[in-house]
Amino acid sequence: MTPAQAASALFNAMPQPIAPPQLEEYGVTVSESEAHAISREILSLNLYWILAAIDAHIPAKYRETISSTLLETIQATWWQPGRLGAGSWKEYRNELDTRRAEYGRLVDQEGMSHIAISAEAASRIEDLGLVPPEDRQKLLVLLIDYAPAAEYGRLLDEVG
Repeated sequence: MTPAQAASALFNAMPQPIAPPQLEEYGVTVSESEAHAISREILSLNLYWILAAIDAHIPAKYRETISSTLLETIQATWWQPGRLGAGSWKEYRNELDTRRAEYGRLVDQEGMSHIAISAEAASRIEDLGLVPPEDRQKLLVLLIDYAPAAEYGRLLDEVG
């Protein structure tokens, strides 16, 4: 598989940005703009796991190509149509770098698991005022479903 095909496979494995009706299936009621903001956080969580999987499973000479192709696809497919909230792509990339550093520190230094990182993302969404505290557990279930960390590693093992 070429790096472009690997990036495409990863993109296709990612969940689409979430809409209010999908959130309602988890018992979470939000506006369209709140759903966009939640989608943005879900994207950051997914990209943390995907980029970590790329680093763990892909030879160094292909990592940058796969990562940049994946990010370009996300920008063109989801960002430009406005499915991930307000702001520029550059602002989001800075935000993503911050999230990746935070999640990486929690995994590397504190030994947090996939579920604990999902709980951290749920806390962030709650802190942003996107969901009330009573919906946090529902949101955690959604994040576990919508950020399949182990699936990305398996997919890249198949690619390699």
